[in-house]
Amino acid sequence: MKLKKVLKYVLIFLLLGSLILLYLAQQNTIRIYGGKTEIVNHSDFQIEQKSFCIEHVNLLAEDGESFISNQRICIDNGKIVSVDSSFQAPSDWPTIDGSGKYLIPGLIDSHVHLFKSQNDLLLYLATGVTEIREMIGEEDHLQWREEIKAGRPGPDMFIASPRLGSFGFMEGWFMKVSQGFNNIRDAKEAESYVNRYAELGYDAVKIYCYLNEEAYEAVNKYAVEKGMKVVGHIPFDLELDAIWNSNQTEIAHIEELMNAFRREYGRFETQEEADDFLAYVDRRSREIAPNLKENRISVTTTIWLTQSFVRQKFELEKVLKEVELAYENPGISEWDEKIPGGLGWLPHINRYKMPEGLTEGEKAGQKIWWYTYGYACQLILGSLHEEGVSIIAGTDANLPPTVPGFSLHNELQAMQEAGMSQAEVLRSATAIPAQWMGSNTGVIAEGFKANLLLLDQNPLADISHTQSINTVILDGRIYPRAQLDEILKAVKAATDASRTEDISRFSSD
Repeated sequence: MKLKKVLKYVLIFLLLGSLILLYLAQQNTIRIYGGKTEIVNHSDFQIEQKSFCIEHVNLLAEDGESFISNQRICIDNGKIVSVDSSFQAPSDWPTIDGSGKYLIPGLIDSHVHLFKSQNDLLLYLATGVTEIREMIGEEDHLQWREEIKAGRPGPDMFIASPRLGSFGFMEGWFMKVSQGFNNIRDAKEAESYVNRYAELGYDAVKIYCYLNEEAYEAVNKYAVEKGMKVVGHIPFDLELDAIWNSNQTEIAHIEELMNAFRREYGRFETQEEADDFLAYVDRRSREIAPNLKENRISVTTTIWLTQSFVRQKFELEKVLKEVELAYENPGISEWDEKIPGGLGWLPHINRYKMPEGLTEGEKAGQKIWWYTYGYACQLILGSLHEEGVSIIAGTDANLPPTVPGFSLHNELQAMQEAGMSQAEVLRSATAIPAQWMGSNTGVIAEGFKANLLLLDQNPLADISHTQSINTVILDGRIYPRAQLDEILKAVKAATDASRTEDISRFSSD
């Protein structure tokens, strides 16, 4: 009898201990995805829509190829009501003097990851990103989207579902708990998940590279029936022809195509083999371009990130000094040393850091491999663009070292370096993704939503001038430079208050 009591208390103790450990693990997961960082009071920056006109401004033409000087644009109830100087606005509408300035559509980042980092919504606003496409959606994001529609400061949101992969039972449970994957192994499970995503209000279904062929085909079928887009990766189990014959309308990274070509080609180790691989990449890019165009499959860039891989392995401290690390959510950047292979940014936990214990010869091989990796992505982008494939700008924000909002401007410059003109780059971050998402944005024309940037310098002369933001207009709400600076100041203060590691050595000041 006494032994039974002892066992009973032991079992209770073990159960309570397990529950405590699970709770602590859950709280740590929330922390490392940014959910424990101090949240800026966004109501401090909430303003009302206004009816107003911008006068004497250089206006980006609808084709995006030039600016039209000395234009007048009027906005009412969050919409553009006139780009015609003959429009007679009511006398009580205020005006903004656009003399010497350049008006473009608000920028769109088509590949971001908010995770649990609410302050990112303010970062996007403050850096001129008025619309985002969230690529690993959560139900919290759906709530944030509705709050933004009701006036919360933040970008318009297109939200893809949680990632879909095919795993064994235990592995699937672990991937669900640790990374938010949903495990589907057959058509029946695919139908169930797609139906649930549609009911919750997700805009698209997110494919991951571990999805099996049966589940992939079923997701494509049921998503279209529900009016949802299919986006994401290229599953390892599939040949490229399966993508052309599917309903997938976007490939989430140039890198996905590069990796598909690498699987076809095999491994390269010497510089001579790397050069041969690059020639193969260029040829294959041009071969598949007609398939992408014919099936209206867009490709999202994220090349600035892939080009950073070799630099993060060989000059990480320098990279961290170049980016706006002070604004990155410290939960994400600091991560947890006990959880390898995560999102960590800092040198001791960096996701892309060089493996330890390599010989000098092995390090030289790593440099060849990762430099070629990044350059191949740039080459694919240039080739696909030349062949007329639809290109969409995206950053993979919150993966190191892509700071939300700021990194889109880096991406635009990387796209220009790949051979795209300033006008083509701008369209890839405005009109093209807006049309893909079906949002009433991306061009400055009557009837379109008033998501706009007023710049001090001409981005068609230098794409880096997208950073010369004078005013952000979001759904007809005016955020002048001084208020944008206050937003950035508030986000930095929140990250500083939540930081546990000193990053002063990475300051560029």
